[in-house]
Amino acid sequence: MPRFVVSHSVRAVLAALLCTPLAGCSEAERNPELSDAARPPDVPSLHHAGLNSTDPQAAIAWYLDLWPAAERSRFAGREAVAAEMYLVFDEVDEPAPGAFDEALGRSVPQSAFWHIGAFMNTTTSDQRLAGLGTAHLPLYTGRIDERVWRSGLTPYAGIVNAEDVASFEPADPRAGGFSYVLGPDGVLFEMTGGPNTTASLSHVHFFHEQPRCTANWYVEMLGMALPPLRGEDGSTSPQPPHDPCEGERGTPGWPSLESAGTIRQPRGAVVHGNGSLSSYPRQCDETRCGHDEPLAPSRGQVIDHLGLAVESVDAWFAWLSRRGVTMLEAPHDIEEGRAFMFEGPDRLAIELVELGGAP
Repeated sequence: MPRFVVSHSVRAVLAALLCTPLAGCSEAERNPELSDAARPPDVPSLHHAGLNSTDPQAAIAWYLDLWPAAERSRFAGREAVAAEMYLVFDEVDEPAPGAFDEALGRSVPQSAFWHIGAFMNTTTSDQRLAGLGTAHLPLYTGRIDERVWRSGLTPYAGIVNAEDVASFEPADPRAGGFSYVLGPDGVLFEMTGGPNTTASLSHVHFFHEQPRCTANWYVEMLGMALPPLRGEDGSTSPQPPHDPCEGERGTPGWPSLESAGTIRQPRGAVVHGNGSLSSYPRQCDETRCGHDEPLAPSRGQVIDHLGLAVESVDAWFAWLSRRGVTMLEAPHDIEEGRAFMFEGPDRLAIELVELGGAP
């Protein structure tokens, strides 16, 4: 019997003819040439943080009290808070892992998500929170039994390490700084800024094994950029990729939610479509936590995933699939357009959303 050989191009055409939108196929599946496409030209922008909550209605009420400019909303069929970024809630039957442990000063288990939060003038935020029945979490200063509720109240300016904490240059209290509160379901929420800060609920920070390598990944895979270099004359120029991107963990510094201080170097940062993302080294190692504790997957934790808005979900899906990225959810329709979810560095769940209409 004759043996027929179907070429790759013919198979692609046949697959495209049989694969239709009604069959649930993506644009990349309907157009095989997309598999060889370059990275899409648009730069993703911050859209939402996905949260798991046992009581989304109570959580939403708390965030609306904290941030009166926000509005109750919905996104992708889920309850949400709409501000400069969305907070999108999935209801769960049992408390999600990853809640912040006040005794330890960190989330347990710790994923790549450190916290979400807002930019604001924190100078008198203690008075604002008192009216809500919420208090700031204490910040250790590195000095025995001394704690403050915002970084602008430390007896020194900036960050000090163990070598300098006993011999710092004294500083009077300053306006603003960073502070933290414990949100519903154990979400760590940071407020940061001073009198000249533009208020915005659009703040996310991360932990990563190698923050500068992660920054390079965002540049290569998602088209973001490293912060520009600034010359002495005020001019700016593009920053090349970190090479090498690996770096030794720095020494802990204060103020910090942990009595042992926070490791802040090496730090990685990228600029995206409407802001920036910053990441810091994983905190738990044998000396700080008694054992080495790798970052846990963020999917299913109290802070579940990061949401970024793009122009074409299918184009981005084709690009990331071609690069071997692990997919968590295939492209699918949502009320506002389309979405899919993949796993970024250190198992951070990232959802890309294409907004076909008004969010």
